[in-house]
Amino acid sequence: MDTEKLCMGCMNDIDGEQICPICGYDNSLQNHSQALPVKFIIKNRYIIGKALSVNGEGITYIGWDLRNNNSVKIKEYFPLGIAFRNPDATVSILPDKKYVFNEGLLEFIEIGRVIMGKSLSALQEVEDVFEASGTAYTVYHNIQGITLSDFLNRNGGVLKWEQARALLLPLIDTVKAMNDIGIYHNAISPETIIVGRDGKLRLTDYSIKRLRISDSDVESELYDGYAAIEQYGVANMKAGTYTDVYGLCATLFRIFIGSDIPKATLRMENPGLAIPTKFAEELPRHVLAAMANGLKVNPNERTANIEALKNELVYGEIVEADPEVKAEVKSSSKEEKSKEKKTSGVKYAVASAGITAVVFLLVGAVLYFSLFKGNKENNTPTESNVVVSVPEEEDTTSKYEDLPEKTYTVPDFTGKTYAEILEDENNENFVFVIKDSKVYSSDFARGQICKQSVKKGKEVKKETKIELTISLGSKEFKMPNVVGLDEQSAKLELLKAGFLYENIRVLEKYDENSEPGKILEQTPEHSEKVNADIVVSIYKNTYEGEDPVQGGDDQAILDEYTSEVGQQN
Repeated sequence: MDTEKLCMGCMNDIDGEQICPICGYDNSLQNHSQALPVKFIIKNRYIIGKALSVNGEGITYIGWDLRNNNSVKIKEYFPLGIAFRNPDATVSILPDKKYVFNEGLLEFIEIGRVIMGKSLSALQEVEDVFEASGTAYTVYHNIQGITLSDFLNRNGGVLKWEQARALLLPLIDTVKAMNDIGIYHNAISPETIIVGRDGKLRLTDYSIKRLRISDSDVESELYDGYAAIEQYGVANMKAGTYTDVYGLCATLFRIFIGSDIPKATLRMENPGLAIPTKFAEELPRHVLAAMANGLKVNPNERTANIEALKNELVYGEIVEADPEVKAEVKSSSKEEKSKEKKTSGVKYAVASAGITAVVFLLVGAVLYFSLFKGNKENNTPTESNVVVSVPEEEDTTSKYEDLPEKTYTVPDFTGKTYAEILEDENNENFVFVIKDSKVYSSDFARGQICKQSVKKGKEVKKETKIELTISLGSKEFKMPNVVGLDEQSAKLELLKAGFLYENIRVLEKYDENSEPGKILEQTPEHSEKVNADIVVSIYKNTYEGEDPVQGGDDQAILDEYTSEVGQQN
């Protein structure tokens, strides 16, 4: 692989073009001074690309593995405010923060090595863990997919239990397996779960503990609505497996109900959660009960561990002799009547059967559950006046049945960009290859797919390879107007029009009466009919104004960079 042809923003082969036609990244750009430089090589194996995200634990880059010739994600341990970058790209530590840095470093390495040694279907795979340049790095498999949040937004906002059950079970098993060896995620949310092109869910962003609690020595990263109360330092408890229970149940709430629950600190005074009647009627009782128990604000009252949560979700299905009678609420009296229950061999950990009764007392457009509301209402049913049927033990060995092989209809990919095709989950059953030959096309704009090797409408097997050809746009077109734009914007407009980057020439011209840094003239002029192969000249105003801005404070730049990256991700 000729790595000079790779885009440093997405690691696709773009034949060395300056602006990537796939992701739009400008390969002349560099990462911020606190990040590793673009094209920097670590361990004589990994090429550093664009910095994708930054948080209190470190910086994540897209990268290229020179040994295996594939793209990867590289996470660098670089806690902001504790570590700083030296001119030779090594990492140094503030003198009074060495203990915090080294404690986090050891935990960072341990998490990476544990994941590397695990074979769990819903875990983001770790390919390498190593120390270099005064810090540590974890190299992850680059999952092709989108976040669960984006997936839900593109698919009607919610899923039904029957749709999500098979997807969720491997994820739950993965969280349990990690909890069993003492590693907690503490940030399970739709933003940290990836829906891969293969249709599977994978959990990302296992991080050091300090990142997932407020008021720590590093800049914390909590997902409001998914972080439990103990992570905000309110409850006098440390985060644990019950914290992952809360994050999972909050994620289930988003999947099935379509909205985020309020921040945990806000729920201390008002723990109630409203569920529209429509969803309350559609979801099985045991799923509603499992969410209610797992979303208890007080960790002492919450479902204690993932195994108990799974027992409620998977094995708590109620067998009903009479489908019309889901749960019977008896008239209140001082005489308690005995309840008839059928017990099974599986664990059925419903904390209060009152939930299952209230599910079916639907009044108005919104339903409140007794456990969601903290059992504060006077008319809340209790165990003494509810009859609930419990299922006989069932055989669950067939829960992961393979789907029968089938064929898939090839859509029309022409007119779309490569990024749009990859982001569409409906295309996950095909394997795409960018054809080396690129052509000019008057029918398709630059960057759009103009040809596909398999015709639309053809029925093909799963993972059929389809070659795509990217259009360079029309070879002849009218010259765009870039006068008045800054240099970067002008280049982008010319590239969009169809000019090659190497054919754009920037010349200097001084004009005190015009805005500093703007394009004053262009050759050819606006609206002239031109050919894509010609050289274009643009004249940039070198006048800097009366009070040119000097270099700024590096920490202020870093703060601004951190804020921008946070907004983009």
